[in-house]
Amino acid sequence: MDKVVTREDVLKAIEPIEHPEIAATLMDLGMILDVAVNGNQANVAMALPLLGIPEAVRVALVESLRGPIEALGLILNVDFFEMTPEARDRFFAISKANWKGSI
Repeated sequence: MDKVVTREDVLKAIEPIEHPEIAATLMDLGMILDVAVNGNQANVAMALPLLGIPEAVRVALVESLRGPIEALGLILNVDFFEMTPEARDRFFAISKANWKGSI
């Protein structure tokens, strides 16, 4: 019998993933709002500091999640949301301290 993949399994798999431009995890940056598993799909709610970030950054963020989630046997779906002003301030403070370069 196949093991049912849980929300906690997905969170554990994506917990160490770093932002492609910042030496900090997506979790530490407050970018992972929620994860839900529905059948064979992992639905990730991701917060962006601004919805107008470059497409290349969006793609890199989604692709950074894809491998670990597909390794669990799930299909990835990502919905983007804009961070609250407080979350955005925290994100920018962490990113300023941990910037590693552009995509």
